[in-house]
Amino acid sequence: MKRMFPIVVLIAALVMLLSCSNGKVIGPPAIANISGSWEFLVTSNTNNASLTGIEVALKEGQVLIDGVVQPNGQLSASGTNQIAFITLDPSTLDITAFSGNCPPNGSSPVNDLIGSVSSFGGPLSFSYHEAGNLFNVNATLSGDGQSMTGTITAQAGSNCSGGTITGTVVPKLSGTYTGQLCQPLDNSCLGTNDSATATLSQSGTTLTLSLLLTGADNTSFTMTGPVNGRAFSAQGTFLGQSVSYYGYYELTFDSLTQAYDIPSVYLVNTACNPSTQTCGNVLTVPQT
Repeated sequence: MKRMFPIVVLIAALVMLLSCSNGKVIGPPAIANISGSWEFLVTSNTNNASLTGIEVALKEGQVLIDGVVQPNGQLSASGTNQIAFITLDPSTLDITAFSGNCPPNGSSPVNDLIGSVSSFGGPLSFSYHEAGNLFNVNATLSGDGQSMTGTITAQAGSNCSGGTITGTVVPKLSGTYTGQLCQPLDNSCLGTNDSATATLSQSGTTLTLSLLLTGADNTSFTMTGPVNGRAFSAQGTFLGQSVSYYGYYELTFDSLTQAYDIPSVYLVNTACNPSTQTCGNVLTVPQT
C-alpha cells in the first residue's frame, strides 16, 4: 500500500498537466489590437436623410509585458490628421459633404475620440466630439476585430440626437482612377475640364496623390496629405501655386451589374466655391 501513494501523486500531476495543455487553465483573453483605418457610419434617431461618416486613423496605446510590447486597449484619435467627419447619401453611400451633420457647438468646437476595447468579440466603448457635440458609444467588436455594431447616446447640450453605429476596418487606398477634373486653378469650377488620371498610394497614414492632366492643361504633379479611413486631404504645388484637395474613396453605380461596385475617388478642390454646385469630380477605375 505504501507504493501506491507515489503512483497516485504522479497520476494527479499528469491530470493537471493535461488540463493545462487543453487550454482549460488559461489567463484572461488578450487585449484586441484594433489600431488602424476605420470608417464608422452613424444613423441618427431623428434624421434618416443622411449618414454621418466618422473617418478615423485609430490609435491604440501599448504596454510592456514580460519584455513584449502589447496593446493596452486605450483608444484615441484627435486632430485633422487622425479624425474627420463627412456626410453620406444613405441610399448610395456617396459622399455629399466633407463635414458632419451636427452644427458646431461652442466657440472652439473640436473633433476627437477616446475610449477602450477589451478582447475580440468583446465590448467596445468610446466617446467622441463632432464639432464640439459629445456622444457616447457602446458597441460590440466582432470576433475577427474587423467590424463593430452599437448604439450612440447624445450627451447634454448636444445639437444632435443619438442613434446607431456600425464600423469596419478600411484597407489602404491605392489604384489608378480616370475621369474629368476641373482645372486646378479654376476656383469656380466653371471652365474647361481636364482629362485626369489619378494614382493613389498610401504609406501608414499618409497618402500620395499623383495627377496626370491632359486637355486644358498638359502636365502632371504630386500631392501628399493625411488619410482618415476612406477620406483624405492632399496638398501640393501646381504651376507655382499651392493647391489642395479633399478626397473620398467610394463605390459608384455600375449600369452593367445594376449595383454600386465601381471603385471610385471623389475629388474636390478646397478653393472651389461650393455655391456653384459644380464642385467635385468622380474618377473611376477604368472599365474594360
